[in-house]
Amino acid sequence: MSSRRPALLLPALVVNVLISGGTFLVAKSALSDFPPLVLGLFRFVLASCALWPVTRLMRRGKRIAREDRGRILLLGFLAVPANQALFLYGMQWASASHGALLYALTPAVILLVAAVRGVAPTLRQAGGIVLAFAGVLALLLQRGLHFGQRSLIGDLLILAAVVAWALYLYAGSGMTRRYGPLLVTSEALLAGTLMYLPVGLLALRGFDLSAVTAQGWCGLFYLAWLTSGFNYVVWFWGVEHLRPAATAVWSNLQPPTTAVMAWTLFGEPLPAGFLLSGALVLGGVWLTQRPGRAAEPTQVQAPSGWQSPKPLG
Repeated sequence: MSSRRPALLLPALVVNVLISGGTFLVAKSALSDFPPLVLGLFRFVLASCALWPVTRLMRRGKRIAREDRGRILLLGFLAVPANQALFLYGMQWASASHGALLYALTPAVILLVAAVRGVAPTLRQAGGIVLAFAGVLALLLQRGLHFGQRSLIGDLLILAAVVAWALYLYAGSGMTRRYGPLLVTSEALLAGTLMYLPVGLLALRGFDLSAVTAQGWCGLFYLAWLTSGFNYVVWFWGVEHLRPAATAVWSNLQPPTTAVMAWTLFGEPLPAGFLLSGALVLGGVWLTQRPGRAAEPTQVQAPSGWQSPKPLG
């Protein structure tokens, strides 16, 4: 972490949050023009072509050692074929606000992975995990009681994508410390895209590119070059100059930003049940991210959803 903070960093992080918040909305819109697997193919080919030269310029002379190439392949699989296939399929049916909120669960899932690996969480962090998952349970019960079956399936697919994303962040934490987050992300993205190519090209058969609207193409470029390109560079810039607690605050601004955007731009309702779930999830995540004996794994921060998620989310 650098002691001097660039003057443009905070404005850039505001733009980062707005882009991340819009990712789930744009993904839902783009999926009306592209099948999930085809959208993933175009998105990650374009993102790799954009991020690779930026990485070569900013991390000139740095390369992944031969003995770590196997780990890069694992990270690539978790980040692209696993996380993104689940994310894009889930976003066909999940609401944008639900997708963003589920991706906010990532730090709590990382702590659970660490606990399975023998790193016990503190009592406060354990309470945060319980609180966050109580919020998710409330979210899923609301889906099952008041919405269609596909909405619930969409949320469950997004939740599975979050697990894949958390595994990626946990497995890549050592690599990130060794090589820096930008280089690891670029290499993993390229490896994952190459793995994804056979499935994506098979899905492309019979797809009519001429039927894609201008809105669909704009959505694709947004996901590839803003979410998976510009946003990653800005995020890693922020990580170099801000403390982990500060980066966590910026990360947790994404779900409410998405919810407000979905409500104001698309009229997506924000029922009381969602507000309660959001308070539980974000409150629990805040507890898990406070400094503590077992907090190190949660300090591996990244935007959701290559997304949103990510979104991954």
